[in-house]
Amino acid sequence: MKRAVVLSGGGTKGAYELGVWRALRELSVDFQIVTGTSIGSINGAMMAAGDFEKCESMWHEMTMGDLMSETHTAARTLKQFFTGDIYATDVFGTTIVSGGVDNSPFYDFIEKNVDEERIRKSDCDYGLVTVRIRDRKPFCLPKSEIPKGLLNDYVIASSSVYPIFPMHLIGEDYYIDGMYHDNLPIDLAASMGAGEFVVVDLHPEPQHPHYAGRPYVTYITPSEDLGGILEFDRKRLEKNIEMGYRDAMRAFGRYKGYSYCFYPSGIDGFGPSIETFNEYCARGEAAINMNTKSRIKRAGETRRMFSLFEKYARGRTVGREGYFLRGAEIAAEICGLSREKVWDFGEMVDEIVRAVGSRDAYPDADFFVRSDTHLRRATLELKKNHDSKYLMGCLYHAAWPADIDYAHMLEILSIMPSELAGSLFLLSVDEKRPGAAL
Repeated sequence: MKRAVVLSGGGTKGAYELGVWRALRELSVDFQIVTGTSIGSINGAMMAAGDFEKCESMWHEMTMGDLMSETHTAARTLKQFFTGDIYATDVFGTTIVSGGVDNSPFYDFIEKNVDEERIRKSDCDYGLVTVRIRDRKPFCLPKSEIPKGLLNDYVIASSSVYPIFPMHLIGEDYYIDGMYHDNLPIDLAASMGAGEFVVVDLHPEPQHPHYAGRPYVTYITPSEDLGGILEFDRKRLEKNIEMGYRDAMRAFGRYKGYSYCFYPSGIDGFGPSIETFNEYCARGEAAINMNTKSRIKRAGETRRMFSLFEKYARGRTVGREGYFLRGAEIAAEICGLSREKVWDFGEMVDEIVRAVGSRDAYPDADFFVRSDTHLRRATLELKKNHDSKYLMGCLYHAAWPADIDYAHMLEILSIMPSELAGSLFLLSVDEKRPGAAL
C-alpha cells in the first residue's frame, strides 16, 4: 500500500510542515507520494526530491525579500499590516490597485529550492493544485502530467495567492493559487494511488473534517495558532517548526496528549486518578443536567466543560485516559505551563499543584459551597475580579475534602467551565497520585 504525505497551503505557516517532516524522518515513516497546495507544493516538491537539508536551510533563512520586492508599494503595505500599523482593507485595496506585489524575487527563490530534475528522477511521486483563470478550471496535476521544464512554473502558479501575488502566466493562460480549489489535496493523493495518508493541515479546525477520523488517515493539525500567512518573524518560524515536530510525534504515538506533549511512560500508575476523574465528570454532568431549569433542554446538552475535553480530538474518540489528559492540559494552561517542552506527567502534576498552592491563598473558596439565590451574580463578580488560576484554586479547595453539592453547579459550569475542569483534575490526583505528599 502506498503512503502519501498531503501538505496544506498557508504561507509562512508552512514552517510547521518542516517540523512534521523532521519527525517523519526520525520515526522512519516512509512515503511514496507527496501532494501539496501553495506553500505545500513548495515543501512537497522538496520532500519528493529528498532535499531535507535544503528545505531546512530555506526555512531558517527565509525573509520577505525572498518572495517579493520590499520596495514595492503593495509589499510595504503588507509589512505595515503584519506589524499592526495598517488595516486589512487597506492591504487588499492597495494590492488590487497595484496589480499585486512585485514577486519577481520569488522566481529565483523557487529556482534555487525546487529541483525539477531530482523530482522527475525520484521514486516518490509528486502532485500539486492550481486554478486556470479564464475558465476557473482546477488543475490537480501529478508530475507525469506537468510538461517537462515547466514544473517550477506550476509550483509558482500553485503559490500565487491572488490578489496579493499577481496571476502567473504559463503559455497563453494565467493561473492562481490552488487554494481556490483545494487547499489540502487528499483526493489528488488518492487518485495517484495512495491508500494511507499523513495529512498536514495548517488550520486548527480541519479543512476536510470527514477525513480526520478515518483509520487510514493520520491527521496532523497545529496545537496552537501559527500566526499570519506572511509573518516572517524568526522566532515565530522557529516556534512553528518545533510545534510541527511535536504535533507529528504525538500523532504517531511517540508522545501522548492533545495540546501538550507527555512521555507515555509517565502516565503509568495514574489508573486510579483516571477512574476518579471520569467518575467526577460523569456525576457532575448527570447532576447538572438533572437540575437544568429549562423544560425544553434535554439531558446531555449541557456540554460546555465536556467540549473542552474534546477540543483537540480532530474527529477521534476521546477515551477515559484522553479525558484525564485533557483535564491536566486545561489545568496546565491555566497555570501558565509551557507547551514547548515534552513533559513527564508526574512532573507536570507537581508543577500544577505547586502553582495552585495551599488553601490559605484562596479566601473565597467557601463561596462555592453556597447555594443562595444570588449565586450567578456573585460568581460573575468573582470571575470579573480574579484570574482563572485563582478561581480554579477556589473550586479545588472548596471541594476537598468537602463535597460540592453538584445540584448547584450549573451556574458555575456556565460561567467558568475551564476552571471547573481544572479543579476536577486536581481533585482526581490529590492523595491518589503515586508518591504524592500533598
